[in-house]
Amino acid sequence: MDHRVFITLLFVLSGTLNVLLIKWVSNQSVDGSDGKPHRFQHPVVLTMLMFLGEFLCFGVYKVVHTLMSRRGMSAEQDHILTRGSCEFHPLSMLLPSFLRTIASILLFTGLFLTYATSFQMIRGVALIFVGLFSTMYLNHTLSSRHWLAIFTMTCGIIDILALDVQRVDYDYQTLPHTDHNTILTGDLLVIMAEVLHAFLYVYEEKHMKASDLVPMQAAGWQGIFGVVITALAAICLNFVPSVAPFNEGSRGVFDDWTDLIPQLRGNTMLILALAGFTCSCAIYNCVGMSIAKFSSSSNRLLADGIRVYFIWAFVIFAEQAIFVEWYRSTLARWQRIRYMDMTAETVPTPSSQPADVI
Repeated sequence: MDHRVFITLLFVLSGTLNVLLIKWVSNQSVDGSDGKPHRFQHPVVLTMLMFLGEFLCFGVYKVVHTLMSRRGMSAEQDHILTRGSCEFHPLSMLLPSFLRTIASILLFTGLFLTYATSFQMIRGVALIFVGLFSTMYLNHTLSSRHWLAIFTMTCGIIDILALDVQRVDYDYQTLPHTDHNTILTGDLLVIMAEVLHAFLYVYEEKHMKASDLVPMQAAGWQGIFGVVITALAAICLNFVPSVAPFNEGSRGVFDDWTDLIPQLRGNTMLILALAGFTCSCAIYNCVGMSIAKFSSSSNRLLADGIRVYFIWAFVIFAEQAIFVEWYRSTLARWQRIRYMDMTAETVPTPSSQPADVI
């Protein structure tokens, strides 16, 4: 298999796993610190885990770099994980870490409020702004077919927003809040996050190509800065009062960290899902930066858009499984009622006459 195909497939599969795990975790209702069930709405916690995953890339890079340096400079430059310039300025990753923190918190909050399929399709708005920002910062030129594609994608995203508003009128089980304002808020949060992501991707492409940075090293430093920035944001947002639908915690704040330990205690599946999310984030962001370095941010987003089909396939499969289960339960209930009617017909009707007459 060509290494480009393998990298793209790894990028798509890890991104698909991210969305599915986040949506499954957000739909879990677990007991909080007050003993009452609450949805697992922790966008800051998820952002922290994402950066911890990127920090794992830094550890892997250091181990591989040490092993390759013992074999010589040629071996270090030949290995795909350490290939790049030795000169690296960590502060160049401070701005991307700050942008990724804000965008991720908005993104995870939006995913909690909207559908997973709509979420992934709306993320295509990043491709529109990548095209616009690339003309300003990368000196790219957009041809007429590019502008036609931007217009088509804009119409498609508007259509998705309209369909989401109509869907909540008859779908009362998929989302925790089924009103028009909430789902529009979720969709708009995703759009705002993707505007920040678009500028982030263009910034990463420019610096990765100009400085010949090692993607794994750059992702690791983003993880280090991101953990610090997210920790500061967590302290603030743990005490900020919020209104519905942003106050799913016990204390009615944006992200209640006091609920985290009680919700995770004894919930093995939830812990495994968060661990899988952390590892998949490390792969997704590192591979994404590699695609931006060796190709472009536009191709990175085009590859990212492929996971729409994987998410749609999973959702369709899940809905079919739910439909089959509903069909079987309905059939069993109908057979049970029919059996009771047949039993009632065969049993003789008790006489209403007095016992002495009989």
